[in-house]
Amino acid sequence: MENINSVGINDIKRAYRCMALQYHPDVCHDHSNKEESTRRFIELQKAYETLSDPILRENYDYQLSLRDSYENSSRIVHKDVWERQLNGLRKRSSHRMDKKRRI
Repeated sequence: MENINSVGINDIKRAYRCMALQYHPDVCHDHSNKEESTRRFIELQKAYETLSDPILRENYDYQLSLRDSYENSSRIVHKDVWERQLNGLRKRSSHRMDKKRRI
């Protein structure tokens, strides 16, 4: 499905019906893929239940925003750690070069 924040309930229903026809286990003609179709259909049902219920959808969007903000903040933290390590290596390298020049 698309960017969920800009999609209305009718779009969600339409996408669900289209995908349900594709993944419904009773429609799956390839018996070797029946388990995979069943798994995907169950995931599709869960997604539809969440996105079609305003309260569940709001909770889902909130959880996504928390995850996104955590991932962004952890990238910043990792960058700070990396920069500190790099500065430490530069200082050590500079210190070693100074020692070699004195000798």
